[in-house]
Amino acid sequence: MAFRAAEYTRFAGERGSSPAWIAIWRATFRRGWASAWVRRLTMGAILTAGAITFIIYIFQTVVPDWRMLMEEMGENVRGRGPEFSLDSRIYLVFLQLFIYPFLLPLSVLMGYDLIAGDLRSNALETYFSRPITPWGYLFGRTAAYTAFLLLVTLVPMLWLWGFDVTTAPEGHFDKVSQVPLGMTLAMGLVALTLALFIQALTTITRNGLWTALVVVILFIFSGILGPVLYELTNNPSLQAAAFWENIWVLTNGCLGFPEETAGRAPFTLSLSIFVGIAVVSLLFLLRRIRKGGQVG
Repeated sequence: MAFRAAEYTRFAGERGSSPAWIAIWRATFRRGWASAWVRRLTMGAILTAGAITFIIYIFQTVVPDWRMLMEEMGENVRGRGPEFSLDSRIYLVFLQLFIYPFLLPLSVLMGYDLIAGDLRSNALETYFSRPITPWGYLFGRTAAYTAFLLLVTLVPMLWLWGFDVTTAPEGHFDKVSQVPLGMTLAMGLVALTLALFIQALTTITRNGLWTALVVVILFIFSGILGPVLYELTNNPSLQAAAFWENIWVLTNGCLGFPEETAGRAPFTLSLSIFVGIAVVSLLFLLRRIRKGGQVG
């Protein structure tokens, strides 16, 4: 059944031939970009990537052989893992700089301001004389929220990769060739899952502040719970209770290292957690729309 809001303003502009979800995506994206904090977080992530590239450029200028020196250091220091390995796993180190400083605040902002604000005003910003299907509504809104989250994660990582391969010595490209596809798959799934989950959560709480608190608690508490359970049981699978752990394992697997790492959760388990959360959130939102309820 077609979705119609209880209160709406009929679209008065010229109707194009594009699907309704595209106009919903544009309207939602404009709505989000109008927020000063969304712009600040996005620019902050991009500037952070720019600062990292500047540091790499300085290293390249002052110590041209710094990559070789780092790899030799990695061979001499045991147990340090990817920090000294200049293959695609070095991007896991870079990724940490964008999760808590940018991905978490933007996720909280989405629930507190954007989604909850639309719930309070019953705002679907663009309506048409033609009906909007539940799938079209959800697809347009979710695509916009996913795009915001990718702007602070995937875009900076691809920027770093582009700078890395253009300034690296011959042969380095083969070590990091998997990064664009791997990062796109991993961050795409993470962003999509968060976009669906926060919409579903806000639909339940009906309050932006409660949504923000729940998201922050889940991020922080899970980050403590996972390592504690692992220390108590020595079972790496329990590390999957930590949100960052699942992002790390998922990204590591998408970069071409799906085999289990000592002390880390299995790749299949982390992948299943993200897919499960996304599917459950999607089904919940569709059910609410079909019953005529408001959703994020």
